[in-house]
Amino acid sequence: MNRTNQFFDKIFQNFDKVSDTEKKKVFQRLSTLWYSQNIIIENLEEGIIAIDNEGMIQGINKKACFLFSIPRNSEGKSLSKCMPDNDIGKTILELINSSDLETKLLKDNENERILQINILPIGENGRIIGTLIKAFDITKTYESAQKLKRAEQLASLTTLAAGVAHEIKNPLGSISIYVQLIDKIIKKNMDNDCQCYKDFKEYSDIIKEEIGRLEDTINSFLFSVRKLELNIEDVNINALILSTVSFLKYEIEKNNVSIDIKFDKDNLILKLDERYIKQALINIIQNAIDAMNDNKDNEKDHNKKEIYIKLKTIDNYAIISIKDTGIGMKEETLNKIFEPYFTTKRHGTGLGLTNVVRIIEAHNGNITIESEYEKGSEVIIKLPLKQENQKFLNTDLLDYA
Repeated sequence: MNRTNQFFDKIFQNFDKVSDTEKKKVFQRLSTLWYSQNIIIENLEEGIIAIDNEGMIQGINKKACFLFSIPRNSEGKSLSKCMPDNDIGKTILELINSSDLETKLLKDNENERILQINILPIGENGRIIGTLIKAFDITKTYESAQKLKRAEQLASLTTLAAGVAHEIKNPLGSISIYVQLIDKIIKKNMDNDCQCYKDFKEYSDIIKEEIGRLEDTINSFLFSVRKLELNIEDVNINALILSTVSFLKYEIEKNNVSIDIKFDKDNLILKLDERYIKQALINIIQNAIDAMNDNKDNEKDHNKKEIYIKLKTIDNYAIISIKDTGIGMKEETLNKIFEPYFTTKRHGTGLGLTNVVRIIEAHNGNITIESEYEKGSEVIIKLPLKQENQKFLNTDLLDYA
């Protein structure tokens, strides 16, 4: 490229001395070079925007226009005026002004994708003449990396869980049998005036409660390592959501929680294992209730304990959103929330959401959580639509490709 520049510099310095034939050849070469470079830049998978030091767009390719919803032919216009007035647009402008050269990952919530952003200076002859913005849609790569990470974590979990289950389950069964025998003795002597038998009854109930907690923990471990055998059927997801909420009615009312349910589409049929999806929904709703009980603001005003459940379809997916007004999560907690054993609950196993992820991914779906501390959390589940419900590209459009 430097040799090419030197060649053209030499031509322009001696422009008056160059023959018309040579000038024609130079312009033809310039035209070919410009066309080939423009084709390459236009067809990059990366979005490219070049601006000068005044923030005016000097060049932009079609991928950048698509990713940032910037109109074509925006060269010569101010980037700040062309950028959409949303979180992504504002963040890009902030990064440019901050001169932050680190690679950034930005969540484009409106379009449900993750963008990798690089802000680089454009230099010429030892001075900065502008800024280059590179953007790449890494949604699929990011999701694949997250799945691989969870798969590696679950692989180590398998060995540990099998050992824990073997070492605890058998003696726990023996303890349960002997507690039942003690209960029979206590029951025979409850009419006795001795206070000791009443105390024994209280202690026995506590032991049985703790045994139940240990059994729940073991069952969570076993579920985490056991292969999911799905019984796929046509399921009305609307009805499944309603039945899940009905199943949790007592828990919802006991905690003074109100539920708001909205369906953009009625009687949506998906191919699911109804039992497992219901289990996942129960876990998520119970977590939402717990989060709102942890929120001190909600303790002062019970009306703030609300869960919003929405169902809609986007492209080839059904999207289930479960949003609460709970305590929310800080960034460091959010980054670990799907890791095995990680929990913020006093008696949690740290496997609840791990098992939810297994269930959703076994259905070829995806789950994400968005949260802001002291403002609540939103769990977003993506499940594929049935084949006959999916949208396919009109083959007539291929003629124009």
